[in-house]
Amino acid sequence: MSGAYGTYMMVLLTSAFALNLLDRQILNVLAEPIKRDLQLADWQLGALTGLSFALLHSVAALPIARLADRSDRVKIIGVAILAWSAFTAACGVAGNFVQLLLLRVGVGVGEAGCQPPSQSLIVDHYPPEKRSGALGKFGLGKPVGAAIGLAAGGLLAEAVGWRWTLVIAGAPGLLIGLLVLFTLKDPRQGAAAPLRPPQAPLGSVLRDLARRRSFLLFMLGMALLSFMSYGANAFAASFYLRVHGQDIARIGAAIGVGPLAVVGLGMGLIGATSGAIGSWFGGRLGDRWGARDVRAYALIPAIGATLGACSYVAMFTVPVGALSLALYMAPAFLNNVWNGPALLAIQNLAGEQARATAVALVLFVGSALGMGFGPLTIGAMSDAFATTMGEGEGLRLAIVLVAVVDLVAGLAFWLASRRIKDDLAAVASS
Repeated sequence: MSGAYGTYMMVLLTSAFALNLLDRQILNVLAEPIKRDLQLADWQLGALTGLSFALLHSVAALPIARLADRSDRVKIIGVAILAWSAFTAACGVAGNFVQLLLLRVGVGVGEAGCQPPSQSLIVDHYPPEKRSGALGKFGLGKPVGAAIGLAAGGLLAEAVGWRWTLVIAGAPGLLIGLLVLFTLKDPRQGAAAPLRPPQAPLGSVLRDLARRRSFLLFMLGMALLSFMSYGANAFAASFYLRVHGQDIARIGAAIGVGPLAVVGLGMGLIGATSGAIGSWFGGRLGDRWGARDVRAYALIPAIGATLGACSYVAMFTVPVGALSLALYMAPAFLNNVWNGPALLAIQNLAGEQARATAVALVLFVGSALGMGFGPLTIGAMSDAFATTMGEGEGLRLAIVLVAVVDLVAGLAFWLASRRIKDDLAAVASS
């Protein structure tokens, strides 16, 4: 791979991943106007921001990844981008809860074809000592895309409403999808491609992965991190408008924008900056520390998850809105520091022939548990607490109580650090 092509490929795939998160997360900042327009309860918001997306996203990820492990990954990525972008734009014409729910299911199915084949493609292009850093760079798309979704979503919603905001959000993916299809190439395809052994049956792959205890612990830890981060992010904008509405309105009046734009810009800018730094730092640390001790691939996310739980509690309990927004930089950093090390560990534990399948399996569990039930759980708890505490304080308590799952994630990664050496040795010997 030439230097110029490699850089172009990384920029394009990272941009696609950013759009993946943008279209996935933009509904978070639009939650309150959608709730008012469609007259929804918090549990319905949780279903729209989490369960609807995860419903078929988790199911579709595995067969798509199996296809990616034996066929042209570039075509899969390009078609997936075009599909989820079209569904995102179509969400803008939804007339009720059921229609919006079904369209979000379509977004989830399309986005299932992005991450596993992209990561597999990147790993094929980099030597082992640079793969954690490369995956960390790819991981930059996660905080940057989510942040742009929050910032642009808040500004556009104030200007053109939530419906046109969703239409505009889907448009860039049509261009990126075409660029992927017509300008990238899969090194496994074509006359010069190396011969590959036949793909192992799915049952055999799943049995091998199940025997690697550290893989299961990584999968659990990443799913629990998703549970908290997706749940908290789904209701962060609603939290600020309900609990810190006056503080946010004063900030907006000072800079000439509405409260929703303040929340979107604040979380967007802070999330993009801190999240990108966290992903880059974690990837570089994984390359350096992991070269000396493979346990680093588990210990880095263990430390990040443990500190992340404390940072979420601080963010949602301080009494001042501006300070709460500023504190968002801590969980944004800590919830991205694991990207490079943990994703590389997953692929190394899977072996060369099952990389995309392993990532898809992790996404399956993470989507079902994290994206599917994180927002839904917080929404249901918020509705229950609101009857005695009010909508604002009920939502605050729901988010703080759920933060304990990050501590459990930290424990899972720490336990994985005790097994990863033996499991990687078993992979190498087989």
